[in-house]
Amino acid sequence: MVEQDLEAKSLEAFNAARRQAFIQDILAELSGRSPDLLSFDQVRNQLHLSEPARDVTLQEIPLDKIVGSVGRYHDFNRAFLPRAHVDPRRWARIARLQGRASLPPIEVFKVGDVYFVRDGHHRVSVARARKQKTIRAQVAEIPIRVPLEPDTSPDDLLLKADYADFLEQTALDRLFPDQKIELTQPGGYYSLLQQIEIHQFYAGLRSRHYPTLQEAAAQWYQHVYLPLVERIRASGILKHFHGRTEADLFLWITENRARLQVGYAGRKDAHEIVDEFALEQRRSVSQWLKRLSHRFSRCSRRSGRASP
Repeated sequence: MVEQDLEAKSLEAFNAARRQAFIQDILAELSGRSPDLLSFDQVRNQLHLSEPARDVTLQEIPLDKIVGSVGRYHDFNRAFLPRAHVDPRRWARIARLQGRASLPPIEVFKVGDVYFVRDGHHRVSVARARKQKTIRAQVAEIPIRVPLEPDTSPDDLLLKADYADFLEQTALDRLFPDQKIELTQPGGYYSLLQQIEIHQFYAGLRSRHYPTLQEAAAQWYQHVYLPLVERIRASGILKHFHGRTEADLFLWITENRARLQVGYAGRKDAHEIVDEFALEQRRSVSQWLKRLSHRFSRCSRRSGRASP
């Protein structure tokens, strides 16, 4: 009788988790964000991952950083809640066992700052449904050249792949380990690579030694990219462009430099352009706030006259 009660409760917990997964999937679709787990095979192929480290360590890992799966990324949603085709009996059995005994650790790959489940999908799902924070895992790490974070979606992988290709050609991550050139628009890394190739060409004209692409990339990063990005940081202009990165703004300024030079009294120095552009943005925001405050005051006065 006790066993039947436990089974009934476990099945009830499964049904609740599946309903929650359905609701989360609908909300994610409405918001434009993918509700799916990351596919390890897709990540491995697109980001050119190497083989995992041979050393496997036993760790207690955060459940909210488990964002992908090896082979079962359609069976569970991003929160690892079960979808319709997951076997309820198996899920409920794991839930009963997990409540009474210590189950073996799951097996995961660690890629960047996130984890992909190799074995133990149901154990992860039950733990997430129970609001646990961590789970024991056998962890094998795989080096990666671009950042992967818990909020990385399947749609982000194309940009990550472009970034990985960019680093493969320029080796900037090896020459400058602290570099972080993250773009949010497709095609941006191709544009940066074109800038580096132009820099390579003119550097070759000025010197007897024609630099390699990686040598030109290092010069471009030190003498073109970093100085302008540091000016962007100092100006505080990035706060006016929600969801954009300093690399986005660098690319926009360099691609629109000719037009900006005309707009800002023929200034030729990119640093001066940034300063002028930042000042213009601050003025625009200040004027918008003044207009909003004025409208609010007028509405308040009208409301006051209308009240008894």
